Amino acid sequence: MSINIVLFTLSGLFILLLGANYLIENIVLLAKKTNISQFIITSCTVALGTTIPELTTSLKSILSTPPHPGIAVGNLIGSNIANILLIIGTAAIIYPIKINFEKWVNLEIKINFIIILFPASIIFLNLTQNISFYLSILILISFFYFIFERINSDKDNVNKKQNVDQSTFLIVSKVIISFVALVVGSYYLIDGSIQIAQHFKVSERVIGLSLVAIGTSLPELITAILASIKKIHGIALGNVLGANAYNILGILSLVEIIEPSSILENTKKIDIYFLIISTILLSLFIIKAKKISRLNALLFLFIYILYIYLIY
Repeated sequence: MSINIVLFTLSGLFILLLGANYLIENIVLLAKKTNISQFIITSCTVALGTTIPELTTSLKSILSTPPHPGIAVGNLIGSNIANILLIIGTAAIIYPIKINFEKWVNLEIKINFIIILFPASIIFLNLTQNISFYLSILILISFFYFIFERINSDKDNVNKKQNVDQSTFLIVSKVIISFVALVVGSYYLIDGSIQIAQHFKVSERVIGLSLVAIGTSLPELITAILASIKKIHGIALGNVLGANAYNILGILSLVEIIEPSSILENTKKIDIYFLIISTILLSLFIIKAKKISRLNALLFLFIYILYIYLIY
């Protein structure tokens, strides 16, 4: 393994850090300027930007010749597990996360339920190609419905706009540039990580569930960490909830439509168990505790380390 691969990977991490820092700053400015909550901006738009690595990696894997559905499926399911257990866990250890979006809780719980139901039903019911194909179309439609509901739920926001010297166009432009930095940084980091994993002869499924999943989740991780350091509520959790919906309801359903049976043939029950455990735990903390404490965060990280240990 050459030193160039290591430098290639580290350069990707540096670009990610830079892009995430400017992204957070401009999200806050955009929320103040447009009177749209940070949670909605993050869960609907920033989450889309930070899941571009998952989208491009998954589509590249499934459309290549020969296709690599194991990396595509493992990447998306592994990213969701990492988003909750690793990202929320890390962010909440730095600064406990308060749940300050009560009016969206019911919607987010519904989305989490569908996120679990979609891959779990295919695996546990052993659904055939035809059924999984039509189910995926239904899930993709529900994904667009949920995004519309998220945006629509913020229409009653009555907070006053705050004076921001910069124009909306300039702020949006800087957000887009930050997105580009995240994508470029992710590309370098993911490509380098895959080469390192292949050097050690790790299987496609495990590469997808671990290295690629963590690599493609790095935009969310860096964004969440910096938001926690700056003690900005709504960004870390909004990004994860939004990204998880994009990953499973949006991208995984698309992968299954393109290549039916990808989920059934490239997912083990242990992956679904941990997806269910992590999603239910997050939902319970959102509903009951209204916060994610450092103790909760340690539990998340312990479960994630256990999962990585078991799949290897």
